[in-house]
Amino acid sequence: MRFLFYFWGATKYYQASKFNNDGTGTISLTYSAKSVDVKKANNLIGNLPFTNELANEYFNSAGSKVTKAMFYKSQGDSSIQNATIELAVTDFNLLSKCKGFSDVTASWSKSDSGMVFRWLFSPSHKTKNEIESYQMIVDFESDLKSTNGVLAGKQVRWFVYTDKMNPNGAFFVATINSDGTTKAGKEITKNGSEGSKGGKEGEKEKSCGLFGLELPLVLLGWLVFANRKNTSNKN
Repeated sequence: MRFLFYFWGATKYYQASKFNNDGTGTISLTYSAKSVDVKKANNLIGNLPFTNELANEYFNSAGSKVTKAMFYKSQGDSSIQNATIELAVTDFNLLSKCKGFSDVTASWSKSDSGMVFRWLFSPSHKTKNEIESYQMIVDFESDLKSTNGVLAGKQVRWFVYTDKMNPNGAFFVATINSDGTTKAGKEITKNGSEGSKGGKEGEKEKSCGLFGLELPLVLLGWLVFANRKNTSNKN
């Protein structure tokens, strides 16, 4: 994944990611802020760190590990401070445990139709970081059966202006034509935990009419969950 943040005015958020069938993958984050603002904020703007120590604190978790962190001035403009942080993701379902993703709900689960990828930017994420728009690109290991984004092969793209965002947040979903088995031989059970490979992955089926039948049910279930979570947080 790659994140681009601009703190002079509204923030435009760009994220690119690549995931295997079991939810493992790599993340690369790049964000920027005015050097004076970074200094005033003690090297931490929102959930975005600008030192190695803070990067490890905010992005290391049971499901992710910082593999590289760089902090540097923009070429030609020393007033801008940049950060590039790379992560290895070993458990997608634990990403929300990171302080850096505390306003994100991430889920990778098995359904009767395949593996379901869900990502929700909460309203507080938008407010805290003054997000103007979200752009998200995800490359998957296997073919897609359905998505609420724009599909191109195994890649899905989303774009959301936050002034038109659902009150529950910006929600991205896709169903992958896989049982959760990857070339590494790991499988994800319905509750999201890893299990042993039970056999060879079956021949991939071609999707037929699933965009109209399966996706609304996935979206409805997730929005109900988001409503309950928001209500619980308020209480």
